[in-house]
Amino acid sequence: AQAIDDELMGERGFSIDCLMELAGLSVACAVQKEYAPCKILIVCGPGNNGGDGLVAARHLAHFGFEVTIVYPKQTSKALYQNLARQCRELGIPVLEAMPDLSAGGFGVVMDAIFGFSFAGEPRPPFDAILAALKATPIPIVS
Repeated sequence: AQAIDDELMGERGFSIDCLMELAGLSVACAVQKEYAPCKILIVCGPGNNGGDGLVAARHLAHFGFEVTIVYPKQTSKALYQNLARQCRELGIPVLEAMPDLSAGGFGVVMDAIFGFSFAGEPRPPFDAILAALKATPIPIVS
């Protein structure tokens, strides 16, 4: 996967924000195909996978889903700040802490926490978030 990213952003001339937009739109379309519009929780990590989740959130809101984002480790990079702002401007709540999944009425959860390059043990707050996701009966897409 890293080699594909390197090729696309190198000799093929794609920017990271373009690839992120394509990935987020693709996952949003896949969710729309499999689920009727419902409440969806999108849990975003601090890296590119989290950015994909922010893009997917924006598209899913346009598709009629009631989106809530959990984004506990927001980065100061302009790309991610702009994506989060776009979501907020659509009225999508962007939370710093994981809500109670048993009380939220979510029909599906999207895991946009870590991508293919993640290594090692998850650190707080993602260790607890992953434990909550593992324990929930709500369908999870990733």
